[in-house]
Amino acid sequence: NKSIVARDTLKVKNKYTLNPKISSLLSTFIPGAGQIYNRKYWKAPIVWGGAIGLYLTYDFYNRQHSFYHQILIYKDRYTSDEYIIPFAEKYGREFTNLSAEDISKLSRGKVQLLNDDAKNRKQQVIIGASIFYLFQIVDATVDAHFAQFDVSEDLSIRISPATFPNVPFANGVRLNLSF
Repeated sequence: NKSIVARDTLKVKNKYTLNPKISSLLSTFIPGAGQIYNRKYWKAPIVWGGAIGLYLTYDFYNRQHSFYHQILIYKDRYTSDEYIIPFAEKYGREFTNLSAEDISKLSRGKVQLLNDDAKNRKQQVIIGASIFYLFQIVDATVDAHFAQFDVSEDLSIRISPATFPNVPFANGVRLNLSF
């Protein structure tokens, strides 16, 4: 005689809508923040690790370039090795296996080649870091766009014959996508 009414205890989950502009702006000003905004938390440490790795690589080549550049300055200004040997003993172990005496005996042309190589590698890291920076912005923006697409199972395709009324004897295939 009595009826029991059970309430539906399932809560409707509000869809978290992503704004691609906000995502790209966050990634522009704080690398990795757009990935966090998109709730792709696993991508943020990759962005941060890549940025740290590129910074350390740049720092290494920058110090190497400064080292060889200073040796070039010493070779231009002084005829003896009195300044090159102490400088090479203090800073050279990080960049080469040569002893300080061997570094001081290098020709000016060889030191110039080493200097140019370090400078070129430093510039390559800058280009790579710029590409990486733009890539993480594009990644955050595209993720925010893709979050809005419907990927339900209501997708279907219908294939049917097509005729063209203005062109006699012209037939074709019509594809209808429904989603």
